[in-house]
Amino acid sequence: MTADDLAFDVMAAGFEQAGDVPVLLVNEPIFISQGMNSDIRYNSYYPRWAYDEYRHMLAEQCLEQGWEILDLWDVLSSNEFTESAIHYSPAGVEQVSSLLGVAILQRANRIP
Repeated sequence: MTADDLAFDVMAAGFEQAGDVPVLLVNEPIFISQGMNSDIRYNSYYPRWAYDEYRHMLAEQCLEQGWEILDLWDVLSSNEFTESAIHYSPAGVEQVSSLLGVAILQRANRIP
């Protein structure tokens, strides 16, 4: 996997378009399965090696570019997902919303 595979140029264009408007990049929570094959796959969408490499490359890119990121990838327990590995339960939505709200307010308070 390379940075070109992850379209960081598209993210860079978004940050550039924002200009002086603060942008917070959010890496959403993923379902982390338990049991058979959970040592090689986080879930049916993400092999561990690929997702771990993505997060590493994303962190490097954010550091190099000065992008602010809120990495929530593992904040929800598996029971906070619905029958889908990508949809949260109402309690999961509340938890993510709360964390996001705190992060937004923290960043907003740094702006004159």
